Amino acid sequence: MRALGRVLALWLLTLLSSCALTKALYLGEDSYSEKPPGPTPIDRNTTEDINGLFPEAVYIKTRTQTFNAYHYYILRDGLIWYKRIDRAADPPVWRLFDKTGLPHNPWRPGFNKPKRIAELSADADELVALSDEGGFYRYCFDKNIAHKSNVWLDLQGWPYAEQLYLDGRTAKNRSWALGKRNAQVLYYEDPFGNQHHNGTMEIATTYVLLEDGQEICYADTGLPVDFSRNYIGPERGAFKAVSLSASASKMFVINDAGEMYTRLADFDTIGCDPMLFKYTYRPYQSDLPGTNYLSNLNEWGLPAEDWRPQPRIPLTGRATLTRHITILQNGQGNGARELRVAGWNPQGKTGYWSKGIFDDTWTFKAAPLYFGEPSILKTRFAEINPQEGTRWPSLDKAYQGYRWNDGEKERDFSYSIPNFNILEGDCDFRIRWRGEQCTLKLYPVELWTYLKRDYVPGRSGSPKVFLVTLVIPENAFAGLSREFTALLTKKYKKYDGKPFQYTLTASRRFIFLRDADKAEDVVFLGDGTISDAYREFRQSWLVENFEELRRYQAPELTIDRPDVLTREKLQRKIELNKTFRKELNYLIRSLKWEKLTALKMNASYIPTHYTLILTPLRFIDIPKIRTITRFGERIVLENSSYIYTVSKARIQLYEDLLELLEARLRYYHKLEKTLHK
Repeated sequence: MRALGRVLALWLLTLLSSCALTKALYLGEDSYSEKPPGPTPIDRNTTEDINGLFPEAVYIKTRTQTFNAYHYYILRDGLIWYKRIDRAADPPVWRLFDKTGLPHNPWRPGFNKPKRIAELSADADELVALSDEGGFYRYCFDKNIAHKSNVWLDLQGWPYAEQLYLDGRTAKNRSWALGKRNAQVLYYEDPFGNQHHNGTMEIATTYVLLEDGQEICYADTGLPVDFSRNYIGPERGAFKAVSLSASASKMFVINDAGEMYTRLADFDTIGCDPMLFKYTYRPYQSDLPGTNYLSNLNEWGLPAEDWRPQPRIPLTGRATLTRHITILQNGQGNGARELRVAGWNPQGKTGYWSKGIFDDTWTFKAAPLYFGEPSILKTRFAEINPQEGTRWPSLDKAYQGYRWNDGEKERDFSYSIPNFNILEGDCDFRIRWRGEQCTLKLYPVELWTYLKRDYVPGRSGSPKVFLVTLVIPENAFAGLSREFTALLTKKYKKYDGKPFQYTLTASRRFIFLRDADKAEDVVFLGDGTISDAYREFRQSWLVENFEELRRYQAPELTIDRPDVLTREKLQRKIELNKTFRKELNYLIRSLKWEKLTALKMNASYIPTHYTLILTPLRFIDIPKIRTITRFGERIVLENSSYIYTVSKARIQLYEDLLELLEARLRYYHKLEKTLHK
């Protein structure tokens, strides 16, 4: 299914309550500081209400103040207030949004009505609210076949609709934002310059900049409801961002030195949706404009665009930048975005620096903004040493190994990937033969799955699966012997640029690379911590780092000093171990349900797939029947195989842990009797 929307993020703020200032700003008596940068004279207990309490306008988006194409929005005392941007359409007065200021839907029984809203984000026609319990709510204004308009939604996701919540990784985020690509921006331009109509639906992505500043997670209403998917930050993850903004699938980040990057990326544009889009790695030119719906059916160029560095803002005099940034769509196509960075100009006046996304020059616009010390970037120091404290080691990692066919190792050849990134991105594929080496390119995109994940694939024990396209760079065979060139040509030339010919399964410690036409043929690479012999691969490696293993050994469940143990402490440990036992039993039931779901998906999709490809329906592409049948069967079967393998390994692990827990509890009960005596 096509990604339809997405939502995300958390952070609980305490909102200030200065009555005098509230009245002044509500009545429109805005003013702004012309003093040198420094602590604001206004008594504030939050760094997010930088536009004022009830401002004339919202110029910069924050966690508590935002805007979309129609309204300004702010939070006060856990309630949402709004004001029309178009003064002629409605008196410019702040009102509670949807009468109550809280998400509610009397037409949906069981709607999970929140008590307070903690944060906001908005873009295009949509408003997203985050409750103080970490749950997301959506409100869309434009009509769409994917959802109701002008009503609060608490459920999202496909194929199973649930409420989206922040999880343990995303709760301590640096920032988050909604970016929505719909009829307002109308079309997307691929790396070859071809325009593609957005279609009849929409792409709404919620981006979350994690605490480390290197990784961006995202959620999508057309995907299972979790934050297990991710983008890599600029410079292969070495760039450490302090803030993120988004609009129409375009991300905008800034670091503490004032360096900035932008990138257009969502589930569709990065190539993850071959069931609904045709992709190509071979450049071509289309004569269909993005205003023509049929341009949506053309092949979308890959690889997806990389992070684009933005020119730095020149700082002279009192000019200073803050972490508060905003990107907003202001027209159609990729270039219809404005960038804003809040701060002070050389004369010390507050406002924001602004430019078009592809422009070279920033201009300053005065605005009534209020900043505290935590918002100010270390740009002055960065002018002396711009990399200091703003870079972390790249997330790239090296793997090496061999090709195996039916358990037999290939002679004379060895393989390596020196720069694989588990998040995303292209990598080099090096092939060595009798002292010679050739470097090809691999372009992995994450395999779509229909299951909600309670783990981060590739990093929390279970592997991550990618569809991979191999590309032979220009002059890749230059300087190689005739014999080596002939071998490489025979193996790879026919697959050069062919979308998703390979499947790659990766974890922290290993990589499997398989040709879709040769299931028994596998390139097995390791990071040096495990055997490079494919025949020695152990199923336990699939669950190497699961949280449950650490839970079993946690201090609150174990006994370190029996000689100083009290009966009360022992009883507490017994109860915690019993709770853990219940959790493991629940996880086992969930995994068995996942295996059953995979079987049901196969049983429902595969017969339909063959009905389509064996009849004239295979020639129809409105709706996208022809597109779906190109990779639908393979994606469904890959999911089934992955779910069965990982679920089997996890179930075995949990059953082993249950046996250990039972033995521990028997010992604890015996120990309890001795303490009782």
